[in-house]
This record gives sequence, C-alpha cells and structure tokens, in this order.
Amino acid sequence: MKHTYPIILFVTLFSTISCKQEYVTQTQSVTSTAKNVRAVKLQSMVQIEPVTATGTLLSKEEVVLSFKIGGIVNSLNVNVGESIIRNQQLGSLNLSEINAQVVGATNAYDKSVRDLERATNLYRDTVGTLEQQQNAKTAKEIANSNLDIARFNRRFSVINTPVKGKVLQRYVDVGQLVSPGQPIYRVGSAGTRGSQTIRLGIADKDIVKIILKDSATIRFDAFAKAEYNAIVTEISQAANPKTGLFEVELTIDEYRQELKNGFIGAVSIKPSLSLSTYKIPMNALVEGKQNKASIFYTEDDSTVKYLEVEVLNFVEDFFTVAADALPKQIKVITEGAPYLAKNDSINIAQ
Repeated sequence: MKHTYPIILFVTLFSTISCKQEYVTQTQSVTSTAKNVRAVKLQSMVQIEPVTATGTLLSKEEVVLSFKIGGIVNSLNVNVGESIIRNQQLGSLNLSEINAQVVGATNAYDKSVRDLERATNLYRDTVGTLEQQQNAKTAKEIANSNLDIARFNRRFSVINTPVKGKVLQRYVDVGQLVSPGQPIYRVGSAGTRGSQTIRLGIADKDIVKIILKDSATIRFDAFAKAEYNAIVTEISQAANPKTGLFEVELTIDEYRQELKNGFIGAVSIKPSLSLSTYKIPMNALVEGKQNKASIFYTEDDSTVKYLEVEVLNFVEDFFTVAADALPKQIKVITEGAPYLAKNDSINIAQ
C-alpha cells in the first residue's frame, strides 16, 4: 500500500491540469467576437464630370429696331429670314409731316438771325436796348435748337441695321400708323464666327465647376447625329431671382447656316476644374438610396465605422465619392460588410 499514494497523486494532478487547459480554451472561444472581413485601401482618382443642361440658340447680338418718332410707315424693305448688311436701310416713315417741321424750323431760325442782326444794329445806334439784343440772341439759340431737333427726327425716321445678320421678326406692315419707339424689326447677327450663342441655366452646385473658355458640345434634335463645339463665353455672377439658376452663355466655334434661332440644344460642358475623388468597389456598398450610399470602414484595422456618403458617379464595378467626404488613410470593408454593425470588432483576412 505504500506505493499506491504517489500514483493516485499523479493522476489527480494530471486531471486538474487537463481541466484547466480545456476551461481556458472554452473561455477564449467565447470571448473572441471579432468578425472576419476583407478590406481594401482607398484608390484616389481625378474625375471630370460634365455639366449638362439645355438651352436656346440665339444670335450673339439681337436688336429690336424702331423709329424715333411716330408716323405712317412708308416702306419696309426686307422680310423675315432675309440676310442684311450693316447700315442697310430696312424701312422708312412717310416724311410729309417731318419735312414740314424741318421747313418750319428752318424758317424760324432764319427769322431769328435777322431779328438778332436788327437788334444788334439798334443797340449800336443807341436806339435799342441791351435787353432787346439779348432777347433776340436767346430767340436765335432756341430756333437753332428746334431746327437741330427737326433734322435729328428726320434722320431717324428711317431704320438702318447696326449689325450684319438676319431679320428675325417684323412687327408691322406698310401704311400702319406707329408710335415713337414701337418695335418694327428684330434683327440678329449672323454669318460671322461667334455670332451664334446658346444660353442656359446652371445650378449653384455646378456653376462653381465652370470657368470662362471651358469647352462644350451641343446636340440639337433637328440634327441628332451632329455635334457642335462651343466654349463658355459668359457666366452670370448672380442667380436669376425667378429660377434660382445662374445664366451661362456658350458661343459656337463656327457659324452654322443650318442652325436656326430658337433651336433647343442639349449641352455638355467639360469643366477644366478637376475633382479629386475616391474609387470604392461596388461590393463595399451596404445600402443605397438615390445618390446616397452606406459603407463600413476602419481606421485601425480592428474596429469598423459606418458612414453615409454622396455618390458622384456609378460605374460598372465601382462608384466614386468626393475625396473630402471620407477620412484619409482608411480601409473600406468589401467582404463581410452585410453582417457588421457599428463599432464591431473585426479581423482583416489577408
């Protein structure tokens, strides 16, 4: 019986150690809650997103022409759609009345000259007074001004075009009585480089991307297969109070005879101001709604964070977001993301 005690003691010690090792293993398996995932570093890229809008084709210079004075229309020399040259006479008034006014003003001026001469002679001979001479001089100046007005009105009783282009609209007919300033013709520049423009409204989030001389392409429904090149030539500095949009003018590089004023064009502007973006794999997308996307990412390779970002563009296997929308030096969870929650512990598989 003396040799039995050591054997029993050894068996008991062995059993105790075995149980302790099994308990430690079970405890570790219970407390280890890190989830296995895969993650990738963000890939930066420079993205140039075109700004698109629609606008109306116009002439660079459009002028509404009218007579300085009222009267009866005597002649209208061109019709809508006809080409015109600079300083070409487009129409005139019946000059019977205005010519009579010029004749009357001329006679009144001639009389004032004689009256001044007579008053001056009388004053020199001490027969007339200084006041009479001064009144005669004033009357001559008034008569001269009236004559200038009559001649000016006669000069603008005809319409001469200030631009080379086309007649876009005619508002009256021959023989019609018109009032001063009433629209007679609307003409627009044409036939020269830079004479065709298109105006469109741009939202505030896009207007900041555009600068003068940015290139653009335009398509018109009338010529669906044709593409016209243009550049940005004017950018409004204030929004239209009615629409809230900023007006932008594009000028077509060459004059196109086939294009008509009023055509509606689909415009695509290529901003020269590039945007720094991150390229995120599509399998990192947890949830999406309209232009919003939800993703999980990690900064320390052990804990995940949740973030909703605005998507700039969707491509086949990735989408892009602005570089300033995400923290730097992070990894985006690409595999295992659907099973994660905020602040979960993770183990990134190699």
